[in-house]
Amino acid sequence: MNTVYTAAILGGSGFVGGELYRLLSTHPQIDVQFVSSESKKGLPVERQMRSFRHHSHKPGLKFSSISDIKDNHYDLVFSCLPNGKLPQRVSLVSEHCTRLFNLSGDYRFEEEAINAVHYPATPGSLPPQVVSQYFVPEFTTPDPAATLINLPGCMAVASLYALWPLVSKQLVTGNIIVDAKTGSSGAGKNSAETHAERSHNFRLHKAFSHRHGPEVAKLQQLTTDPLDITFAAFSLDTARGIYVSAYSTLKPGCTAADVRQAFFSHYQQTPFVHYLKNGQVPMLKTVCGTNHAEVATLVEGDKCLSLCSLDNLLKGAAGQAVQAANLWLGLEPFVGLDHLNEAGWP
Repeated sequence: MNTVYTAAILGGSGFVGGELYRLLSTHPQIDVQFVSSESKKGLPVERQMRSFRHHSHKPGLKFSSISDIKDNHYDLVFSCLPNGKLPQRVSLVSEHCTRLFNLSGDYRFEEEAINAVHYPATPGSLPPQVVSQYFVPEFTTPDPAATLINLPGCMAVASLYALWPLVSKQLVTGNIIVDAKTGSSGAGKNSAETHAERSHNFRLHKAFSHRHGPEVAKLQQLTTDPLDITFAAFSLDTARGIYVSAYSTLKPGCTAADVRQAFFSHYQQTPFVHYLKNGQVPMLKTVCGTNHAEVATLVEGDKCLSLCSLDNLLKGAAGQAVQAANLWLGLEPFVGLDHLNEAGWP
């Protein structure tokens, strides 16, 4: 008989928290027993989620305050809290779980200078009992000692999928320009931007200073060649989806065949990241509603364009968290994710 692991979700009333609850409601080996929301405390969880309008999974489960997590111990806790909120509770939460998966930006960086700019509410150090690891399922080996698993941002991970094989195989050098386009759900439920402003519109969101830029810059750790990475984010007229276009310069002697081999070897065995060939290019419609990402490359002379598309709420957040939890539990990465073929809410 398969082991069933207990789980809690912090910040369960947001877009990502709702998607995570939806995914775990059908996971055969993870049982969600606690969902927090300070604004909806005491209300039935599934009544607040439109994905459960016509069916129920745990009709008796109600939102709780985070402080109530002290009443039990959980195998897994998933934090979908807004940036700056987890540090206020990390000691309490870590005492009542075996492993904490963090989907917010807090603790993605150890560098105090980066946190001061992008995550000023995140302290420079963790409690001594907490061991942290930044984790990308396709590239990182789980550290058995880690108790806090920090998952990458949605635009950051799409950029990493587009660039990792090039950098790790030492194929590029110099300037890299990353153009990342994202749907409106990436701004969360409390976005100040209205539908009237976003609909039938396309605009720059943030250039040079976006908080996901330093995550992409972690690629420098993979190579001794100097890289100068410029990251810019744009707002799409769609609810879901991220599309990354990354422009780089190949080193002398590198060919299109070298690029194809680098991507093929990296993604040949990954169940969710697919390297497209034969002229195919990534699309949003083929990945939104799934935990899949599509990657492709185009080469002209020494110029390389690498592309990636994924669903920001799934492969960029909730689905990625389930995939990571599966790996830590020793399960196949696709458990609880292989049935996805349509988007939840929004």
